[in-house]
Amino acid sequence: MQVPELWSDTDRMAVAAFEVAVRHGDLAGALLALDGVSAQQAAAHRQTISDLAAKVRSELLSRDPVTSLAHVLVTEAGFQGDPEDYFAPGNSRLSDVLTTRRGMPILLSAVWMLVGEQAGVIVEGIGLPGHFIVRVGGSTGVLADPFNGGRMLSVMDCRQLVGKLSGGAVQWNDSFLHPVPADGLLERVLRNLAHIWQRLESPGQMLRTARFYAALRPREAEPRLVQAKIADAFGATQLAEMLYRAVVDGFPSSAAAEVAAGRLDELRRGAVDIN
Repeated sequence: MQVPELWSDTDRMAVAAFEVAVRHGDLAGALLALDGVSAQQAAAHRQTISDLAAKVRSELLSRDPVTSLAHVLVTEAGFQGDPEDYFAPGNSRLSDVLTTRRGMPILLSAVWMLVGEQAGVIVEGIGLPGHFIVRVGGSTGVLADPFNGGRMLSVMDCRQLVGKLSGGAVQWNDSFLHPVPADGLLERVLRNLAHIWQRLESPGQMLRTARFYAALRPREAEPRLVQAKIADAFGATQLAEMLYRAVVDGFPSSAAAEVAAGRLDELRRGAVDIN
């Protein structure tokens, strides 16, 4: 497989935009850069968020914050979960979710967060194991589930949900209700995408997702090693060697560098197995 099939100039520009957005705490910008949309498309999606926020501000005159958000985003706009095609790539793309009004829990939660921010309402992402929800109104606010029509949740509801989703394997911890920072939300989106592209056996998208993960965590070796392994697995040997060398040179004392150096040695000897 040729390197251009796995990585393009458009991808490089998208990663650069992603890095700028992450540095400035611009969650919408980071998610839209991850989607690879044009500047014109990004502006249109931002306008959609602004329009929804304006409606929420109007609702706040007569309703509480969580009811205002649910009324605008669920009742009027129709944002809801897509259980029928849960792992469709579009359900993990903000640009698609804003268009189709369908998505994964974390992307629907991101919509609530972005609209809430512009409407002057505190909306925090809450990353329960296996399911992402929001809390509206700060630390003492109301928990809500954007995937399920904005249904309000008690702490007991959350405990039962985690138990159900994990089959009882995950023991409840109050830390599950701590807000997830923007970079944590982005990491979870990237992990979801990595799983989706692996299921679909799409090497180009797998590598692209790994590259964004490396951009999100520039001081960590593992994301770069993942990139190298993906290129290696799909026969882009030249690119794989370059990425392995970057791990060895950039993180010389890490366990990832040891793995990368071992694989480079195998490649030099003509080995074909991937560690």
